[in-house]
Amino acid sequence: MEKIGLPKISEEKIAENHSIFSIEPLFPGYGPTIGNSLRRALLSSITGAAATSFKIEGINHEFSAVEHIKEDVIEIIMNVKSVKFKSFSDEPVILELSKRGPGEVKASDFKANSNIEIANPDQLIATLDNKADFNLEVIVEKDRGFRPVTVGTGEKKEIGQIGIDAAFTPIERVKITIEDTRVGQMTNFDKLVVDIETNGTVEPSYAIKEAGKILVDHYNAIISDETFNPSLTESFQKEEAPVEAEGEEEEVIDGEDGVDGKTKIEEAGFSPRTTNALLNAGIKTIAGLRRLSALKLEEIKGLGKKGIEEIKEVIGL
Repeated sequence: MEKIGLPKISEEKIAENHSIFSIEPLFPGYGPTIGNSLRRALLSSITGAAATSFKIEGINHEFSAVEHIKEDVIEIIMNVKSVKFKSFSDEPVILELSKRGPGEVKASDFKANSNIEIANPDQLIATLDNKADFNLEVIVEKDRGFRPVTVGTGEKKEIGQIGIDAAFTPIERVKITIEDTRVGQMTNFDKLVVDIETNGTVEPSYAIKEAGKILVDHYNAIISDETFNPSLTESFQKEEAPVEAEGEEEEVIDGEDGVDGKTKIEEAGFSPRTTNALLNAGIKTIAGLRRLSALKLEEIKGLGKKGIEEIKEVIGL
């Protein structure tokens, strides 16, 4: 049977955080199928960062008034929630801020931290009078979706540590439109238009690729599941297995570091976390690892900066 043809994708960049993607041609009916699944993954599953708790010196709970500050604690919470963070760490990061009045306290007043970028540094946090001495500590975490303050990590909070309902998604808006497009004499093929706006911490092109990868991982889990028909699973894997170019393996078997390219990832001496991240990405050997560009390496889920540095040390990438 002839395979269903795959579409092409183009991007119209409106702004740094806003792009419109056109995906066509799609087999009739595939527009809403792919569009709805992409929209769902974009809005719920893209990794982002948000403030999850904070502490103001001298304040014990969120219903307090803060001396010499115009805003109460509830207003400060809303302002902190509006700060758009980008985190480069998989662990919680503590940001500190200290300022004396009079004047406005903005997101740009946080002490510099190499693990955090702020996309909207002009975001107001508080307004101080001439007697105010404002000390703020915010914990920023990376996650997906929405985490209400009632769903904690299980760790006991310090006195004065106030939890925040955290919306981690960096996607602010996704709109899908289905249009007709022509393929030869057929006029009923679909054109999928995906309009994406982010909060500025990720690019729309990264977001749509990440959403696609999340969906592919789930579909691959269905293909590779052997519980219902092992022989069928094997036939799918053989059909989809990539064919290596002749002589390609010999070019990358041995590096200057002396590590054999045929060495399995499990035997290369990486940490358990790095090993699992590479295996989950489908990388089985050192030869396969050496074929990756630096950009592709950074895209591997769960690897992080430490994992990349570890790989560079072991195989000299």
